[in-house]
Amino acid sequence: IFSLAIAPEIYQDRSHRWRKIHTALNCIALLLFLGQGVTGTRDLLEIPLSWQKEHVYQCDFKYKTCPKPAPKI
Repeated sequence: IFSLAIAPEIYQDRSHRWRKIHTALNCIALLLFLGQGVTGTRDLLEIPLSWQKEHVYQCDFKYKTCPKPAPKI
């Protein structure tokens, strides 16, 4: 995004065509990022915690320690 913003062609164009295109693309990117943020959070909240129950119950909450996971082969 920044490389497009500082490109000399954008500032030399008197019709501001590249600036308008750049602004439109940035708005589209912003909408996509916002949408991804909302739906990503929603999807994370839908994941049940039962898949990690075994590991969580092995933790010692008094000393705030958990066993190290087994290395992946």
